[in-house]
Amino acid sequence: MAKQTRIIVAILGVVLVLFFINRQSQKKYTVQTKTVVSDGKDDIHRFVVQKEGQEIELVRSDTSWVISGHDSLSVKLSSLESFFDDILQLSKESDPISKNPDNWSKYSVSDSTGTHLFLYNSNDKELGHYIFGRTKTNFGKNTIRLENNSNVYLTDKNILFRLQTRPTYWGEKPKPPEENEPEESILPE
Repeated sequence: MAKQTRIIVAILGVVLVLFFINRQSQKKYTVQTKTVVSDGKDDIHRFVVQKEGQEIELVRSDTSWVISGHDSLSVKLSSLESFFDDILQLSKESDPISKNPDNWSKYSVSDSTGTHLFLYNSNDKELGHYIFGRTKTNFGKNTIRLENNSNVYLTDKNILFRLQTRPTYWGEKPKPPEENEPEESILPE
């Protein structure tokens, strides 16, 4: 029995060694990602979205947000919260899908075809300028280019639908205050 036990232990040892060798070799096929926006929600005091010649700017004033140039609209908190949730959790692959600026239009990240997002802090210093595009093969992801970089990356999810330039996406007309209806008095007859 001692001989059989040694054979089983040796086979088990060989299987474990092969398992770990295989696992290490598979790591090179795992996609490494990095968060796109390194700043937190509290660091962002203004952001601008530009697309196809249109632009919208949202500015934080104390604790509330306003849409520049649209005083008649109040910001939809659900749109704003969804935007921050998605943009702050967005990751890009570590390896670029293109390093050639001639391919920017192919990935919709050229200056004219991309959707631009600018983030600013409380001192109006630019925290980041990101150009987003659509992929033709994977609609669940976006392409992204950082302003001062010629590399194009693939993101882990699609957030273009959050980057709208329509004021009505970000805001709505304030609801009129409900008027207090006069209470009817019940008088005995």
